[in-house]
Amino acid sequence: MTAHKKKIFSRNLDSEQIHLRSEENGDKFIEGYAVLFNQRSKLISDWDGQYYEIIHPQALDAVLHRRDLNVLATIDHNRSKMLGRTKSGTLELIKDQRGLMYRIKVPDTTLGNDIAEMISRGDYYESSFIFTVSKMSYNKTVKPFLRTIIQVENLFDVSVVIDGYYANTAVKLRSQEWETTEIENSETNSLDILEKQLQIHNLN
Repeated sequence: MTAHKKKIFSRNLDSEQIHLRSEENGDKFIEGYAVLFNQRSKLISDWDGQYYEIIHPQALDAVLHRRDLNVLATIDHNRSKMLGRTKSGTLELIKDQRGLMYRIKVPDTTLGNDIAEMISRGDYYESSFIFTVSKMSYNKTVKPFLRTIIQVENLFDVSVVIDGYYANTAVKLRSQEWETTEIENSETNSLDILEKQLQIHNLN
């Protein structure tokens, strides 16, 4: 097989406050935005140099229309701390004009009750998501240059996170978590790629 590189991205939002909503029947929902469209990031420094980045409003369309969509809702990108998933209907992803909103039905578990309480107190208030990209464009007529995410290849999780870096009024990026994972087998499952990446960051 031909070796290739898979770049897995993680980015954080702190400008859009996470909300905890309770219904009369006792159900609780965590709601927030994982992505904001057409919002320029703060300056990023990584393998491509220094640049700003935005996400195109149609970047997630192909992923969101998949019948086999199986995105996890987690805490701090830890797969062992799962709150819900699209496949079971306990995580809902909603695209609107501003970005990608998520709605998690809080499980009646110790983990679910604890995170609901910590969001209510304001201890957790940031969102993040992990994804891979299949198409990007570059505008190098300006410096630093501008990179646009045109098409997301895979969306692995949306996460309530305790810590984020590089915040501005629109979007927060954790560029130090952006790594290059070399995959020798081109048929490697995308979830295996994610697991390799998370092992690098000691998140599993």
